[in-house]
Amino acid sequence: MQATCQLVNLSTCQLVYLSTRQLKKTTCQLVNLFTCQLAKHSTCQLNKNMEDIKRIFVDETDSTNRLLGEHKGEEGCFMTVLHTDFQTSGRGQGTNHWESERGKNLLVSMMTHPHNVPAARQFVLLEAAALAIKDTLVHYAEGFCIKWPNDIYYKDHKISGTLSECRIGAGGIKRCIIGTGININQQSFISDAPNPISLLHIVGQETNRNEVLEHLIMHTKQYMTRVHDGDFENIHNEYIQALHRRNGMHRYSDKSGEFMARIENIKPNGHFILYKEDGTLGEYAFKEVEFLI
Repeated sequence: MQATCQLVNLSTCQLVYLSTRQLKKTTCQLVNLFTCQLAKHSTCQLNKNMEDIKRIFVDETDSTNRLLGEHKGEEGCFMTVLHTDFQTSGRGQGTNHWESERGKNLLVSMMTHPHNVPAARQFVLLEAAALAIKDTLVHYAEGFCIKWPNDIYYKDHKISGTLSECRIGAGGIKRCIIGTGININQQSFISDAPNPISLLHIVGQETNRNEVLEHLIMHTKQYMTRVHDGDFENIHNEYIQALHRRNGMHRYSDKSGEFMARIENIKPNGHFILYKEDGTLGEYAFKEVEFLI
């Protein structure tokens, strides 16, 4: 028996005759396509009641990264931000500790769920975060730069540090928490950190921490939107242009001892490439090379 033919208007707006069996198959394909397209819409578009950015404040915590990572409540559909007045166990890279006087500085963690970021390119998230912090501080003074991989410097002094924690799943990065400390109004530092500085030292007066936070949220959202859109190369190039010691020969130290070198490149995976004065290249992962002041 010849199959009954039916007329179907496809998304290409072409009219095509399909058999009943073909129609069923095509209908399933169109439903699957619709489902996939629907899944691509952000949670914001599907749930108008959710905040774009969810803000959470706690008076004190041991670590904003830990607390945000364990958060089970409502999230922002683009980003969730948790900040505090004091951390009892604030961390930096590796075993470093972040010193911050109660109520004087900005201590904040931001959680986002990146789109289409392969595990091999997760460093772009740290680049975006560093650029956002730098752009935030430029609202108050000039002269800020990024010390590889994630510190913000004013000349040869450290004003900010960042610790990122990414969760990797099938297809790439599923969640990224970026914890940042920015020295805002602290006058004196008692730790053995060699070169801390605060915005107070730079501008000569106290700065509203909530205002700094809003600038940081705005710039972070801008850069993370670019990450979601796949603008990896431009972000990477902007990061390189903003580097501390980008030009000239400077003192460094690795497991073989002290040497002079200039920055040659930063690989997309975050590895630091130095051109040494003896003409050789050194490639370093985090904590494998020290900047000497």
